Formats: sequence, structure tokens, C-alpha cells
Amino acid sequence: MRRAGVRAGRLGAGAGGEPAAAPPGRARPDVPVHQPRPRAGAAPGAPGRGDVPGQDRRGGRHRGAVRGPAASLHAAAAGRRAPSPGAGEPSPAAAARRGGRGAGGAHRLRVRPALPAGDRPVPDRGPEAAPAARGTVRGLPLRRDGRGGPRVITRDAYGIPSVVAPTEDEAWFELGRACAEDRLMQMEYDRRRASGRWAEVVGPSALPADRLARRLRLTDAAERDVAAMDDRTRRTFDRYAAGVNAHVAEHGLPDEFEHAGTSWQGWTPVDSVLAFKIRHVLMGVWQYKIARAVLRATAGAAAAAKLDPRPLPGMRVTVPPLDRIPDGDPRARLLEAARADVEAAAEHLGFLAEAEGGSNAWVLGPDRTATGKPLLVNDSHRALDAPNAYWQARLRCPEFTVAGGTFPGLPGFPHFGHNGQVGWAITNAAGDAQDLFVERFRGGSGGGEVRTPDGWAPVDVREERIVVRGAEDHLEPCHLTPNGPVVHGDPATGMALSLRWTATDRPCEQFGVLRRMLLASSVGDLLDAQDGWIDPLNNIVAADTSGHIGYLLRGTLPERASLAATQVPVPGWRREHQWTGLVPFSAMPRGEDPPEGLFVTANNTVTAADRPFVSHALNDCYRVERIHELAAEAGPATAADMRAWQGDTVSVAARRWGRLLDERGPFEGDAEEARLLLATGKGDLGPGGTVGLVHAGFRREVARRLLDREFGSGTRAWLMASGLPGTPVVLRRWFASLTWPRDGEWPARRLPDELLAEALAAAWRQAGEAGWKPWGEVHRTAARHPLHPVAGTELDPPSAGIGGDNETIQNGAYGWTPGTPFGITNLSVYRQVLDFADLAGSGWVVPGGASGRPASAHYADQLSAWQRHALVPMHPEGDPCR
Repeated sequence: MRRAGVRAGRLGAGAGGEPAAAPPGRARPDVPVHQPRPRAGAAPGAPGRGDVPGQDRRGGRHRGAVRGPAASLHAAAAGRRAPSPGAGEPSPAAAARRGGRGAGGAHRLRVRPALPAGDRPVPDRGPEAAPAARGTVRGLPLRRDGRGGPRVITRDAYGIPSVVAPTEDEAWFELGRACAEDRLMQMEYDRRRASGRWAEVVGPSALPADRLARRLRLTDAAERDVAAMDDRTRRTFDRYAAGVNAHVAEHGLPDEFEHAGTSWQGWTPVDSVLAFKIRHVLMGVWQYKIARAVLRATAGAAAAAKLDPRPLPGMRVTVPPLDRIPDGDPRARLLEAARADVEAAAEHLGFLAEAEGGSNAWVLGPDRTATGKPLLVNDSHRALDAPNAYWQARLRCPEFTVAGGTFPGLPGFPHFGHNGQVGWAITNAAGDAQDLFVERFRGGSGGGEVRTPDGWAPVDVREERIVVRGAEDHLEPCHLTPNGPVVHGDPATGMALSLRWTATDRPCEQFGVLRRMLLASSVGDLLDAQDGWIDPLNNIVAADTSGHIGYLLRGTLPERASLAATQVPVPGWRREHQWTGLVPFSAMPRGEDPPEGLFVTANNTVTAADRPFVSHALNDCYRVERIHELAAEAGPATAADMRAWQGDTVSVAARRWGRLLDERGPFEGDAEEARLLLATGKGDLGPGGTVGLVHAGFRREVARRLLDREFGSGTRAWLMASGLPGTPVVLRRWFASLTWPRDGEWPARRLPDELLAEALAAAWRQAGEAGWKPWGEVHRTAARHPLHPVAGTELDPPSAGIGGDNETIQNGAYGWTPGTPFGITNLSVYRQVLDFADLAGSGWVVPGGASGRPASAHYADQLSAWQRHALVPMHPEGDPCR
């Protein structure tokens, strides 16, 4: 191991006596996949105005901006260098001239009629999605002459691109071109919502999100990041942007831009950074701190301690709960305002809208596999975007080769992939690199001053214009304090909340890591290459062809004089709450080749060590328990075993509830029917049965009754129905603690028969009201295209049903409100299995397709394979390194 005290396995006490779990059952029959029906009528017209003028997009250059005289930790953005297109390649301006479309009337999109409808399953549009199959490469290769020879783009049967180029510069150029062909509207969506310009396209529903994005000043941060890039990294981003713009110049804009009613401005390196930041700005913990603070302000410290339980056996406690905020304290009103802000913005801010996120990743060393080479596995859990958050691609040039999932608009593969020698995968570590500060202001609406540990300091203020489709423009005052931008509240009232975040409080120089990952030749090289990564905080697992495996908590954490800010917002003028530095890379938890022969990460506790402090916002530990169970029961593992594990729908928590119910009863009527089903279901929430349906209803009903009894109906209603991210995690962690052993006993064993019988009977009735459909018929995806507010369901992808819930490896979270549908809020958005005995036989899959264009045959052609827990070939051409 690289660092002492970092070991795989359980932390602290065991999980109690558990019977040996059965191996994963055989695959269930396919559950039908439904295609949404288009909304009748024509699409709404365009807003009648073009893009926001440059002076309004960059509020600092707005004529009416007001600036305070004080210097700030969040300095003004550095000047932005323009990309340098190569000879014979169109400039962004030329791209805009050739491909831009005005804000004229929107037209109905021509959607490919072959997409399935009704109850027909989505067919595979390529070869059978058998994991070991090599498939074929379809279509003629696209060849272009480059500076050092021909550049070739081929696409496989699923439309996934492979780029081969004679130089690194040409490789990034062609990757940008291929991404623009597949995901241009998604790239436009990401850069607009990051810069607070999405309401210009879809109208008032996006205004709260745009207001928050402007307050966060993400564009300023992205400009600083680009200015801080080293020459090689900047050239990579320049060449990628040039490829994007070359595609637009040659082929124009996809039909979705007609729905959007907007024109195109050339892609730049700043846009690439913005597209990455918006996918991660809200994967931090500040929304959980608001949830925790609101809970304590409304329910009291004692109730909050029970609902956000610490400690639990096997889970580490870092700081005790803080005291209740008095009802009369103005901070209570401020927190309520912050809650309302976040809930209103949630729909358009990606991860913020996710009720219960998470991911799984694990790596088995050579002693645990049938081939004597590592197996690396992951599935990332996010809200289901349309198109999918990740874009699969392959890239090869003399300097490196890589295949993996990247973000549209980004020249790199930060989360998943391999370079022929070493592979990697991540989960969200929920690392605490964001603090909220309660700020006190004086001096009125003109900016005034903010209280600091050294007295009163000027506030940097500017006003930004947000264009809103179909409504009046909105002027947003954006305030910057020494702690960071004001994200909630109005300083004119004397109080507001600011955010300090490692990724925006100084230039973020992490993007050079992306290339170093591609050049790594071993696990040690890959983990060393992460030095300099800032955000997001990730658990990264790795394996190489030599048989080594490793783990690292990747990212940068602040050093704090006090850990109070890790729980709730704290006074910004108190010196003890200020950051004192950054945790050095050498102190981050890391391990290589552990005696146990595996690393498993599923958003669980990272380390039992006191330092560094990582987070309070971790999810429950049942998924990691199940993965360890399967690993303990398995013999020498194969890639086929890993695919079965990815599709596992056994819930450790549901199995424990079943054991408890087996010890109770008999009850009467519906309650007894439900008890017998759950007691004999072995915790398997597969899509073809009804155990998942009844368990889901039972879970909600037990939580409702117990919350009412222990904390009152008001607290219960807020927890179960709140749109504030963080509340579902608090609720889930509390509910998980009921079947987690404390002093040798599960707290759930103390629940009275009456409460259990009532919950069982209610769950049974609700299953009847749902028509006793299999769980996979009720537990379904419902992805919406970003243009849904103006296009209706016309652009939405098909719906798919799956098993599991938020506590199973096959992840499929749903809300907590009793009586509401069980629509999926979070699920696996990218799966891969890397077999280091045969990298050419590795596989991957997404719940959609390579293309983001609804008219494409590759918009949703991987959905059926994803639903069946199959993979499509990662390397249909064979050896990835040839």
C-alpha cells in the first residue's frame, strides 16, 4: 500500500450476521421500452431576438457595471486569447457566417420515423450486443489530408467514432469535428447554461438557473483557467475548438437549432472549460449544507442529529452536530431564501436536479481473476440527460491511444477509459471543497461593504442582463466578496450567502492532467499524473497490463482552522472559519496492490484516518456491501461475471427488511400478503417481478409513519417532497440506519407490529392501483431533451424500465413521496468493463447513443443493450494499440 492506514474492506464494526447471499440470478426478460408521443401542434415561435450581446454576456464589460475598489481573492478574469486556426481551416467567425442561423421561427424537427413507439422494445441497430463480440466497423472512412498525412474518422455499427491522425494536433482537431457532428446542440446547451444564457432559448423556466450561473461567475473562472494553461494544454484546446468550428463551417447547424431559434457563435477553449464546469459545479456539497442547515433551523438540533445520524457502526464521525439556529435569527430567513433559490434553479442545473446521485467502480487484482490480469469495472450514476452526459470515442496518434467516455466539448477523458496500458474509472467522492459563508453587508444596494475578519471591505458588484425568451430582459446584480461570489440572498437586506470553491477562487490549472493521463504507462504513472487536479473530487481506481491496481482520492481539499463549515453555513467575518491552505497531493488517500486484491468505491466512506477531512455528504454503504459480498462469494472472476454484477438487483437493505418481516406476523389481509412476498423475496428487486414494487411502497410508507411519529408531519412533508438536493440523501441515510446494526441490533427491530402492518397494507393497495405490473414496467426512465420547454416530447428519447433502486448495484433511484409514480431520477449513464487480459474484448454502453441528434439512427440504439445489462464492443476493430 502507498499509505499506511488505507485499506480495502469494512471500516470499524461489521454489518452484523448476514446469511450467505445467492449469486446473481439469471437475466430477466426484456421489459418493453416506450417511445414518448409527440405533443400535438406546432412548436412555439422564436423569441424575436438574437443572442445576448457580448457586452451583456460579459457583465464586467457592461456599461452599467459597478465595481468596488478592493482587490479580491476572485480577481477579474484574465484576458482571453483567441484560438489560432491552422492554414486552410475556417475561423470561428467564418464558421458562424456559414453555419449560423438567425432567431427566426422555429420549425418542427424531422425525427427519424424508425424510432420505436408504443410498447415496442428499442431494437439494437448494430450487431448483437454480446460483450465479447468484435463486431464490425460500418460505413466508409472519412479521410482528409493533414499536415503529417491523412486523418481518418471511422464509425462502428453504433456510430461511435474512431479518430486516427498523424499528429497529436490533428487528432484533437478531428475529435472536435466528430464531437460537433454528434453533440453540437448539447455543447451549446452546456455553454449557455454555464454562462447564464439558457433562458434566451427556452424562456422563463430557465431564469432561476441563469441567475445562479451569473452569480457564480463561471465565465470569469473559465477565462482565468484558460489564461493559466501551459502551452501544450492550450494548443490542445485550441485545436479541438478549431475542429468544432470546421464542422459547423462545412455542414451548418443541426435541426435542433431551429427549435432553439438561435444562431451560433464559434467554439473557444473557454467554452470547453465552461462545459466541463457546469457538469460539476453542483456535484460538490454546498447544497447539502443548505439542506442540513434548514433541517436544523426548522426541526431543531436533536431531531437533526437523529435524521442525519452519526455515528453509525462502520461509519466515521468527524465533527458532532452543531446547535440549533434560533427561530428569531435572521439566518433562518436567509436559509429559507437559499432553499427557494436552489429549488427553483434545479430543473436546468444538471446534477443539482438529481435526487440521489452515486456511482460504482471497482477493480480486481490478478489473484482474483481467471486470467491473472486485472478487471476494471464502473457505472456512473447521474440524472439521465438527453442526449447522454458521456460521449464514447476512440483516438489514436503517434503520441498516444485512448478509448473512453468523455464530455462533449472537452478534449480529454477525465473519468473513464484506457490508453492501451493503463485504465481508469471514477466515482464521485462528494469531497468538501465548497464552503458557504453568511455575509453581513452595509451601505445599501450600490455595493457597499462586507464585514471581514479585518474589518469592512468593499464589495465588487456588476449588473448583468439576461435575455429571456418570450419575456422582459432581467437585470441581475452580481456581488463578489473576499470569500467568493454571493450565490443566495440580497446584500441590500444586510445579509446573504457567499460560496468559496477551490475550482473558482483561483486559476484552476488542472487541465494539463488530461494529457498526462493519456501518456501514463502504469498505475503508478496514472495516479502520479493526477497531481494538480482540483475539482471535482473523485475516487479514481486504476489497473494496468502488468497486473497492478490502485486507488486515489483525486482533487484538492482545503485546510480549515475549524470544521464547523463542513456542516452548515458559517459567519464569513470569523477568522476561525477561513481556509488556511490546501491539502497537499502527497496527503491524499492512496493505495496500490492491496493484500485484499481489490478496491471498491461506491460513494462510501473514503478512509478511517483523521486527516484529511473529506466529507459529511457520503451516501449509505449498501452498494459497497453488495459488491464486497459478490467478490467474497466469487471464484476466479471473468469479464462476464463483472457484467452480471453490474446488473445485480439484490438490495442488502431490502433483504434485511425481509428477514425482519419473516420474524413478525402473521398479520391480516393485505398486510399479510405483502409480508409474505417481501419475507420470501430475498431482497431481489428484479424488473420481472413485483417484489421491487411492493418494497418501494413499503419503504415510503414506513418512512412516512415513522417521520410523523418521531419528528412531526411538517418535518416529514418537507423531507419527503422537498426539491432541495441534499434532503433525499439525508432521508435515505436515516432510513438506511434502521437496518444497520447498532449495539448488535437493527433499530428497525424495535418498530411496532402496528406500524409495519399499516405500511405493508398501504404498499399492497398501491401495487394493486398500479395494476400489479412488474417492477420494470413501473420503474422507468423519462429523459427530457433540453429543448423540451419549446419542443415538447418530440425530441425526447424512448423510455426504458429496469429493476433495482438506489441501494442496488443496478442503480435506479426514485422519489420518496408516498403515492407518486416510481419514475427514475438517477441511473447508470456509462458502463464499462476493461479486461486487461484482452483489452480488445472490453465493452461499454450508455443509455442512449453516440449521437445527440434525435433524427439519427444512433440517438438511442444502445438503450436496449443497456437495459439488458449487455455491453457493446469497445474495440470492434480489434487491437486498440495497433
